[in-house]
Amino acid sequence: MDHIHIQKAIEIVHQKTPKALLQFYQRSSRNELLLLGGTAFLTIYNLAKYINAKRQKLHLPPRVAYALPVFGHSLYMLYDSNRFLDWCTKTYGEVYDIKMLGKTITVAGGRSGEEVLKAEPDYLSIKEGILTDVLYLHYAFDEMTFKIAFTVNPPVARSVIPNSKMGGFTANILKGMDQGLEDLLPQEVTTVKDVAFFLQRFVAYMSVPSLVGPEVATNPEVLASFADFTGDITSNIGIFMATPKWLHKFITPYLQSFSHHRRVMVEHVIPVIKARRQKMAEAAAKGEPHNLTPTFLQGLIEHVKPDGTTIPEFELSQSVLMIAFASVHTTSMNLSFSLYWLLARPDLRKRMMDEIETVLGDDPITMEGLEKMPFLESFVREVLRQGVDKLANGKKALKTFTFSNGFQIPKGRLVESTNRQLNFGSNSNRSTIDSMNPDMSTGRAATTPNRDFVSFGLGKHLCPGRFFAVHEIKLSLITLLRNYDITTANGKRPEPINYLGGIVAMNCTDPLVFTKRH
Repeated sequence: MDHIHIQKAIEIVHQKTPKALLQFYQRSSRNELLLLGGTAFLTIYNLAKYINAKRQKLHLPPRVAYALPVFGHSLYMLYDSNRFLDWCTKTYGEVYDIKMLGKTITVAGGRSGEEVLKAEPDYLSIKEGILTDVLYLHYAFDEMTFKIAFTVNPPVARSVIPNSKMGGFTANILKGMDQGLEDLLPQEVTTVKDVAFFLQRFVAYMSVPSLVGPEVATNPEVLASFADFTGDITSNIGIFMATPKWLHKFITPYLQSFSHHRRVMVEHVIPVIKARRQKMAEAAAKGEPHNLTPTFLQGLIEHVKPDGTTIPEFELSQSVLMIAFASVHTTSMNLSFSLYWLLARPDLRKRMMDEIETVLGDDPITMEGLEKMPFLESFVREVLRQGVDKLANGKKALKTFTFSNGFQIPKGRLVESTNRQLNFGSNSNRSTIDSMNPDMSTGRAATTPNRDFVSFGLGKHLCPGRFFAVHEIKLSLITLLRNYDITTANGKRPEPINYLGGIVAMNCTDPLVFTKRH
């Protein structure tokens, strides 16, 4: 009987459906129908959310006009994001909504953008907006590791790697750097085709001795895991996006990147933790200081939770991966920007080389010497200003959020801040290679935030590891320029920054040639 009812239903649909619609269905391919269905679903979904927000009587931001079907405003961003975002700000003010591939996103600039950067995480969450919804990091880490990252890592960083202690880390950073150059650039002339991969490994060599410990400073598995973790995480994004969420829990155990990196930390970092805790216990029993090398991991080992307990060994080992995620990608990316800016602007490179020769000559790098290098400071600051995303931070509203200007965004909305616009007043300002001008930052520290320098965030959420990252970039530039003649393999002027989708700052991919100086 069921087949009779089904047949009857089909006949009714045929009688009621316009002939043109049936013809469209019959001549459309499966992919075209899927695309149409997906577009219809997103449209209805966003319309429902918009109606719900209206029912709540929220004072919603203005919606930017001229959204295209399916693509929304994505093509405008891809074609000329600088002009589009500047036009939106001029036309609609500091806060407005745009459509990106069927999804409504609130964009905030000016004072409102600063409010996004300073917002409390229980209102606007970067964990929910980026780490879980985009990067799927919750498949790699449990809630305890996230808690350590957001509540323990910041105070430990402020205690262990503040600006005042950078001098104490210089020797280990340089030692790791020398080992890295020996392993990564072994020949007189080396062509580096994958510069991003090279710099991630290079930064790992520099960072592991100070952040994890000298015990694993030359451990190839730890160095590789520290360098590759972020890249492996991002390579899984496409897999998760193409797979229904209910299947994620079944495929996650088979993703090599997750299991491999966890295993490396368990096998090589947990023994370090155990050995250090044993030495601490022995020293405490004798009433003596333990005299262990101060590292970020050591700071986590010594951290005491409110209940009087310490962090378990497994969670500490996984926290090393979170440290790698937070440090290697950002440092290597901005080091890449720095190198390509110097290659694109020979005038800046000459000023850098002249300052290195005048201040340091052939002497070792010291904190006193770095303090006498104002051009290096201003150059790094300008690179950091140039290297931000045009739409950044991707925070999700966990509850209704109200800006000081009265606009409101509903729960579940993704909010982006216009970081490049905040840094320069407009996205179009100083956006060409020749208009990059370090003199605009003369006398300003590369680690001190300002309303025109939000690269490390603002307020309580200011990046606590910025001193260590900037110190590594400075030491790297001096060392590389002193020891290598660096050129592009094609001999052409590089574009220091590329933008994915016109939004996300990405490093240049032009291969580089490193020739040893003698």
